[in-house]
Amino acid sequence: MVNSLTKEQKTDRAQQIAAAALTLFEQQSFSQLTMAAIAKQAGVSKGTLFNYYESKESLFMTLLLDGYHQYFDDLTRRIEQCTTFTLADFLQLLLTETANLITTHGLLVRLNALRGPILEQGANMAQTISHRQALYASNERLAQTIQTRVPTLTVAEISQLLLVQSAMISGMMNLAGLDEFNRQPLYDQDFEHFKVNLGPDTVTTFRYYLQGKYPTVVLTKE
Repeated sequence: MVNSLTKEQKTDRAQQIAAAALTLFEQQSFSQLTMAAIAKQAGVSKGTLFNYYESKESLFMTLLLDGYHQYFDDLTRRIEQCTTFTLADFLQLLLTETANLITTHGLLVRLNALRGPILEQGANMAQTISHRQALYASNERLAQTIQTRVPTLTVAEISQLLLVQSAMISGMMNLAGLDEFNRQPLYDQDFEHFKVNLGPDTVTTFRYYLQGKYPTVVLTKE
């Protein structure tokens, strides 16, 4: 029973389930995954899994929110270690991190693309709100850390730039998936003009946006 476990044991069990779900998500599309398969991968009963998450959507929504929470906290620590940090540094960091999210945190951005159309439809609202509050707090800490170093920006403006970055990645991911169906390439079809080079094209699009918003700042191409 979940209630007989200590807080530390519950945390360990939740991490065990999260790791199992992400391992399977690396190999399959969301629609192909089942709670039974996740329970088996985690080495727990299906009943135990449902004690933690009432639906597949709740589980992956939590993974999404917690993943970005950890990412924002890591980014905050890295910025705090910078001896100098200007507006140009911040905008350049946004571009670098756009590529980093796509290449290093692929599972996270895949989940983010599912959030609106799929995850929100079946996720537990109370659980989502709780984890979203933690994510919001980490986002605020990140924005405030940046704002103290770049006082020409407001916390709201910084948060908005992070939202635009997220939206651009998700949008480009959807475009990049036009030549696939359930993560299976459509080999027999030729959709040449629909093809998107996800990382470079997203960074280029975001650079255009930032240069339009901050025309006096020179952004380099990496």
